[in-house]
Amino acid sequence: MTAPPSAARDALLAAVSGAVLLAALAAAESLSLLVRPGSAAAGITAALAVEALFVVETPAGDLWERPAVRIGSVVALAGGGIAAVALGGPWVVAAACWGLATYFALLALVLTDVWNPAAS
Repeated sequence: MTAPPSAARDALLAAVSGAVLLAALAAAESLSLLVRPGSAAAGITAALAVEALFVVETPAGDLWERPAVRIGSVVALAGGGIAAVALGGPWVVAAACWGLATYFALLALVLTDVWNPAAS
């Protein structure tokens, strides 16, 4: 299966977001939050819910194709993560990191044709 060009673009946006979030956690000396089951559960659940919006018939996919929405999402996630760490909520950032890891796991499954919702 050849990955659509949007897969590389979306993976790059997710990687940039993840790097900023991990840097914010590291700066706050809060990387240990990544091993807490609550952070993992919250992030995985949120990521699966967001991805479900793209699989079922919702406007999410069409909205995501707008450049302003994609860039705005990255800016909001990165900026929100930095603000969360600064305001004493680094667990939210740890959950977001788990959400991004879940996205990459799903992307890998799709690209290897293990799971492909488009084929359904």
